[in-house]
Amino acid sequence: MGLEIKSFEIFCGTGGVGKTTLATSRALNLSQMGKRVLLITIDPAKRLKDLLGLKGEHVGDVTSVELQGLKLDALLMSPEKTIQRMARQYNTPDLASNRIVQILSRPYGGMNEILSLVEVQMQFETGKYDVVVLDTPPGAHFLDFLEGVGKIRSFFNQNFVEIFSYLSQKTASAGKKVFGFGLINKIVSSGVRKLLGYLQNVTGAEFIDDFIQAIHIIYQSREAFMKGLALQDKLKSRTECNWFLVTSVEQGKAQEAVEMKSHASEFIHQDHYLVLNKCLEQELRGWSPSDESLNNVKKSLEGKEISLKQQLRGLFPEVLEFPEVISLSPTDHIQHLTEKWKSYVV
Repeated sequence: MGLEIKSFEIFCGTGGVGKTTLATSRALNLSQMGKRVLLITIDPAKRLKDLLGLKGEHVGDVTSVELQGLKLDALLMSPEKTIQRMARQYNTPDLASNRIVQILSRPYGGMNEILSLVEVQMQFETGKYDVVVLDTPPGAHFLDFLEGVGKIRSFFNQNFVEIFSYLSQKTASAGKKVFGFGLINKIVSSGVRKLLGYLQNVTGAEFIDDFIQAIHIIYQSREAFMKGLALQDKLKSRTECNWFLVTSVEQGKAQEAVEMKSHASEFIHQDHYLVLNKCLEQELRGWSPSDESLNNVKKSLEGKEISLKQQLRGLFPEVLEFPEVISLSPTDHIQHLTEKWKSYVV
């Protein structure tokens, strides 16, 4: 089997299957081949920080790391830092200073998935990297990441374009801020008016002004968001993106992987890989217990794993197998898995 290197490599899967460790080992494998690699994690567990020895102050910034004599860049996603980069790159300083945007860009403020798409695109556009390896959040959070594309599209639909155009014209003619409940009341639906009216009663007019200003500021940075939307086409492309759906040799975990594939079928193209981690088949073959009860345990484990693999090969176009690494050291895990990737490279 030959694994072609592409511009984007996406690792997804449920929790506890070794997704982040496999993504890290793949990034190191690519570095071994002389590729310029950026490894990004948007996994809220931040396991990548521990694997690469990153400190708290590194969160949100691209950091050069060296592991097993190999160099690569790593980035632990921080929505706040992404907003700051966008403000600098697109000359929209208010984007980083508006208090509503600051609330939304907190780790669990609601914009994490959207900003992750923007961050991936911004980093790739620098031209510094041949490959961006992306470690996505586990399970349902991964689906939120994919749905971030839809959220961008919905926000910047034609209705909002008309509102923002109106606001921009009013601002330019007045030479100052004219945002507020009175203005927005004239141009939006009755449902939105009721919502804003309720918010004004609860939070005060100042909050509404900040809220409307935040919407306008985000729209001023629409180029970055729309590029994040365009990234969808690259991630769907067989020639530009490898998708790795990671699971382990446990019936429950494997079933979750099958369900994730079904839910994400709109995004994951047909030429993708199931990564089956923590396999024991080879190790079990070399184990010859003299005790009959242990021998029965061996046969049971072998039978279950072989049966599961046969089932999964019927559901996925390609299955990559990675062994269980019997070690407490994360470095050992990464080293063994990095070596295993070599057997799948073209």
